[in-house]
Amino acid sequence: MPNDKKALGIDFGLKRIGLSLSDDTMTVAFPFKYIINESLKKTILLLSKIISEENIGLIVVGMPIGLKGKQTEISLKINELISELKKATENGPEITVYDERFSSVQAQKSLIEQNIKRKKKKEKIDSVASSFILQSYLDRQKQRKEIF
Repeated sequence: MPNDKKALGIDFGLKRIGLSLSDDTMTVAFPFKYIINESLKKTILLLSKIISEENIGLIVVGMPIGLKGKQTEISLKINELISELKKATENGPEITVYDERFSSVQAQKSLIEQNIKRKKKKEKIDSVASSFILQSYLDRQKQRKEIF
């Protein structure tokens, strides 16, 4: 994969979808923004535009696995999103899922530590959670490369 590509992190929610981006070396993740989850069709159009504009080479979608290791109700909606995104971006970026069990909790703690006001917290939590998912994935990939 060329080094000038970025990774896009997705924290799927029924109301909002948090997005994060990596740098061009896919080393560091940053909160990007959130989009309102109005419909699957609209979400796919918005994501397709971002993928093109931001030169995305990898998409990491947070998948909430239940504490007992089972998929949750929202997992079905995420699988539908992934399926439609693959169709819309045929020959596009690689799409992978990553366990996101505790990303929202980490994001809330991070925002509290930064003394972010309650209203702003609600606006930022989804993109911050997405950046935790993406950063965790990137770190794990880096560790695997160092081992092998």
